[in-house]
Amino acid sequence: MVAAIAAVLPFAGIVSVGGVALTTAAGGLTLAGIAVNVAGSLLLSVATNALLRPDIPEATRPENVQTTSKNAAGPRQGYFGIVKLGGNVVFHRADSGFSYRVIVHGHGEITRILQEYLNNEPVQVDPLGAVTDDQYQHGGRTRAQLHHRLGQVPETHYAEVTEIWDEWSSAHRLDGLSTTLSISESVGPEDFNRVFPNGEPDVAILAETTKCFDPRTGAPAFTENAALAIAHYVASPDGLNRPNALEDVDLIPQADICDRDAALVAGGTEKLFRISGTYLLNERPQDVLQRMLDACAGRMRLKPTGKVALKVGVWEEPRFTLDFSYLVEVLEVSTGPDLLDRYNELPARFIDHDLEYIEVDAEPWRDEARTSEDGEVLVGQAKNLLMVPSHRQARAIMKIMTERDNPRQTISLICKPAALAAIYEDTLALNIPQFGFVGDYEIKSHDLSFEKGLLKSVRLDLRKIDASAFSLALDEQGSVQTLPEPQTSAGVPLPENVTAASAGVQVAANAFAAGIGVGWEAPPSDALTPVLKYTQADEENWLDVTVGTGATSVTISGLTDGQAYDVSLAFMTPGGVLGEAVIIEDVTASAAADAPVPPTGLVVTDIGGGQALVEMTASASESLWKTEIYRDGALVGVTFADPGTGISFVDNSGSGVFAWTARSINVSGRMSDSDAGPVTETIV
Repeated sequence: MVAAIAAVLPFAGIVSVGGVALTTAAGGLTLAGIAVNVAGSLLLSVATNALLRPDIPEATRPENVQTTSKNAAGPRQGYFGIVKLGGNVVFHRADSGFSYRVIVHGHGEITRILQEYLNNEPVQVDPLGAVTDDQYQHGGRTRAQLHHRLGQVPETHYAEVTEIWDEWSSAHRLDGLSTTLSISESVGPEDFNRVFPNGEPDVAILAETTKCFDPRTGAPAFTENAALAIAHYVASPDGLNRPNALEDVDLIPQADICDRDAALVAGGTEKLFRISGTYLLNERPQDVLQRMLDACAGRMRLKPTGKVALKVGVWEEPRFTLDFSYLVEVLEVSTGPDLLDRYNELPARFIDHDLEYIEVDAEPWRDEARTSEDGEVLVGQAKNLLMVPSHRQARAIMKIMTERDNPRQTISLICKPAALAAIYEDTLALNIPQFGFVGDYEIKSHDLSFEKGLLKSVRLDLRKIDASAFSLALDEQGSVQTLPEPQTSAGVPLPENVTAASAGVQVAANAFAAGIGVGWEAPPSDALTPVLKYTQADEENWLDVTVGTGATSVTISGLTDGQAYDVSLAFMTPGGVLGEAVIIEDVTASAAADAPVPPTGLVVTDIGGGQALVEMTASASESLWKTEIYRDGALVGVTFADPGTGISFVDNSGSGVFAWTARSINVSGRMSDSDAGPVTETIV
């Protein structure tokens, strides 16, 4: 509902703010007042017209910021707070089996690196740049290195590059750019998929980024403080390039507010308003500033000195009261947005530092009082709070935004010049009961009207504001989103029950050659192929042994009688990924071809419930691989007990009279010449 009301009253008087005369005795605006009104208008336009907020560039979203790009050139990006960064590859060459890539993460010096990532998996890097994770170790050394430059001016060149390519010299420093040099050393084809399963790995870093000047300490330092970050961007040549726009006397209290401890519903605290995120240097600075203001529900206001002041989203009681004596005309009164424009539920997205720095949905903010009044849920357009690092902060801002976007009353007033002081306030109190204007109001915008060079009137566009919107109770923080368990492979399984022992290989009717028999349990998947290797003990000259896809034992022939060997067995996937190997050391090759002796001491006991306890002692033969247990000629159990050890097996035979036997099988797959048993027992 909109109403127009007109009231005209005479006015006069001198207005002075901060000791500066802004109006004449006749009510006109002085030259100082005119200068004050013009100064700072660029910054103020950012904070007073939320309808003009542009969409956030796709390049600044986490899925793009954290990706290593191979474009020939990409837009430069700046950053604030703690950010996970990929980058743009600006140098990529190979030499003597080594690949060298230089990745530019962003524009501007970063403070320190908290974590390195390869293919989005965190890795550990030693002080010399070597990646120490097991995956990247081969041949007794690392196959991946990461070296960093933080982006100082001047910066230090990468000697690892300049030592190889003459055209790259110490002058190639990439001053002012944070970078990483990634060095990958090639491995053989049989190990490539294990060390580099996705090819040359993508690089990302988690970093404390920009240092911002803190007037409280008089020095720059890394910070997530929203007020200090905004002041840095306003002053920076990469931002609005207004180094004198904000004054310390105004900035310090806002920085103190941002550093207040806010209690979390899950326990502990966090700082009230933090900023973490990226921006592009080819964006309009006003657009970037608006995103930063959104991260703290902040607004800019004009000061009488011509400077501007930042006001973050914490309630402060109005210092200026406008009553009926200031009023000239009421232009427009509205009860707020109509049904098509208002909302009572607000969705939003933010960057969750607790969920690996990804963009997630906050729990929507719902104003229950407005929902009840509207009679239905009205969902607003989702807010992109991509410089907000926590769910609590996002919810606090969503509550304030809902109040600001859905005021219960908006008013446009024409006031006397004496009301000029109001334009320097963020909020004011109205006390005009004659028209029902009583309460706290935010100043959306203002305008000054001149006649013959003199100020004739002040227009104020106001929206009613509820102070309670600026506080967030613990039970209003909502539920933090959690990630599902990642659908990642558990890796290639380790071979089980691997045994290796001397095993003669028959080469003629009564002649045997030295060999080693190897046996193992079948892999859990038919897709896995056994990979068997051997070498003389204490050597690294591994030789491959041909093994059938479904084999579970093989005899390695052609060995030297009495020589000790090491044997390695692993499984490989169809894609060529080789799992970890089981290595058995110091196995002596022998030409002996004796079959294993059978198990001894076979005993069967009825233990009730249709179960039989089968006990025996495994074969004493050193070449034993496994023991097979049979009931009435059918295989019912296999054990891999060591030679001469006890075996205890529970057979779910059911009720009846049965006969059990057992036999030994050595690593060459040869069975014992006779079986243990049969032993007959009645099972009830």
